[in-house]
Amino acid sequence: MMLHDDAPALDSDRPAAAKGALAAYAYQQIRERLILSTYKGGERLVLRPLAASLKLSPTPVREALLRLVSEQALELDDRNTARVPALSREVFQEVHPLRGDLEERLARNVAGRITPEQIGVLETCHQSFIDGYLAGDPHQAAVGNAAFHSAIADFSSMTITAGIMQRLWARIGPFYAGTNGLPPASPVEANHPHMLLLEAFRRHDAEAAVAAIRQDFQQARSWLEPLLPA
Repeated sequence: MMLHDDAPALDSDRPAAAKGALAAYAYQQIRERLILSTYKGGERLVLRPLAASLKLSPTPVREALLRLVSEQALELDDRNTARVPALSREVFQEVHPLRGDLEERLARNVAGRITPEQIGVLETCHQSFIDGYLAGDPHQAAVGNAAFHSAIADFSSMTITAGIMQRLWARIGPFYAGTNGLPPASPVEANHPHMLLLEAFRRHDAEAAVAAIRQDFQQARSWLEPLLPA
């Protein structure tokens, strides 16, 4: 696989370890943008403008893009330019249940070990979701929602499961970006799944945490799936 670049930069003067660190940084930044719904399905990630936005040379960014292509978070078009895969109901129906299963496992794990400080982080993430929702800002709402779920993975001791879930989120983020709308369930309501999950975490109640995550995923599916092309 090669990415289109008319004038590739040479990083031969950099130590291999430094180049690897830059590529890892670029990978983390681009994946985070995917998770946080910065990119929509079908959007092209042109190498040089993307590298400029990350304040990096094209070489580590190219490596990061190819890594994301290998993980199926991105794909190459007919000009070998990386792009976000087009959204489809079929892909959503495959990815969404997988993500739900993994997050149930993570929530069960986190419920038994979460600290008051970590609950505070989740409350801050959910408040960002609320702020975006009340402001009528779909992107801010999506970012707050994604940050909430990503933090749960960060607090888990199941590092392999968390890593897989983060890669799935890189595919899910553009679905939220593509809706350009707000979810029907208000995050302000006491019976919102995030609120129920926070309460379950405060009680260290694993079964209630799993039930809240399951409800969250059912609501997300009922909202997103009808909006997607068959």
